[in-house]
Amino acid sequence: MKWTKEQLTEASLSLVRMKSQLAMIEKKFKDKGIRMPFGERMDFKKKYSPLKKKIDDMENEFLLNVAGNGIEGEDNEEPPPTNKEQQTLKDTI
Repeated sequence: MKWTKEQLTEASLSLVRMKSQLAMIEKKFKDKGIRMPFGERMDFKKKYSPLKKKIDDMENEFLLNVAGNGIEGEDNEEPPPTNKEQQTLKDTI
């Protein structure tokens, strides 16, 4: 599926919003974390860690999808590899 420019901007904006809200939560936790009882800190980390991992996974999936499928209306064709690039690829495999 190729992304339209509108879909791409909407997806990137929602991802940026999620990441900024997560950063604000992390900052508040660091400011208050020292004064929090141990049990509350563990509860926070138990909820925060999976959420952070999920947002990071969404970001990686978004970037891979854009890199793999491209954007509608743009020419995403790569030039054919030269013999030197093919030889380097064979050497690494």
